[in-house]
Amino acid sequence: AVRPAEPRDLAELLRVVHALPTPPVDAFELAPRELLGGVERWLRLAGDAIDPADAAYLRERRDGFAATAAALTPHLPPGPIHGDALPRNVHVGPDGPVLVDLETFSADLREHDLVVMALSRDRYGMPAEAYDSFTEAYGWDVREWEGCSVLRGARETASCAWVAQHAPTNPKALAEFERRVASLRDGDESVRWHSF
Repeated sequence: AVRPAEPRDLAELLRVVHALPTPPVDAFELAPRELLGGVERWLRLAGDAIDPADAAYLRERRDGFAATAAALTPHLPPGPIHGDALPRNVHVGPDGPVLVDLETFSADLREHDLVVMALSRDRYGMPAEAYDSFTEAYGWDVREWEGCSVLRGARETASCAWVAQHAPTNPKALAEFERRVASLRDGDESVRWHSF
């Protein structure tokens, strides 16, 4: 890499991706984003390492957010999305920034890509200036959209379940899982989440 990727780099690339039309069905079909699709598998992998009440709580959240998300009215036209839009998935080479880590590239609400960065600001401690540079370069702040809390809640649910799968062999993952679930139960959006 020539330099580390910045939020602005990601925003500029997402503008290009989000300008792409949905491919014609006879050409090839992009699957919809399955944000909540891994929740059950991750909770099963966690097994007895996590409190069954926490697993049930996340399953209930998953089901609720899946139903609510299906009824959202998007602000942006649906179409191709990256699916895991974070600066770590941008490589800045000599010819400029490129998106990498494309296994979640799909067709869905474009807002999915933008909620990732809003969550990075609110839960993972991304500095406000970095987030502001992202929204400035993209041209819109997803937090202004009424559906943001739904996609955010779905992503938080998936993120907790993803951490849970590591709990059987990693005490730090278990502690982080329990902290995250407690913050969701308490409705405390100010609790910072961490890698483990």
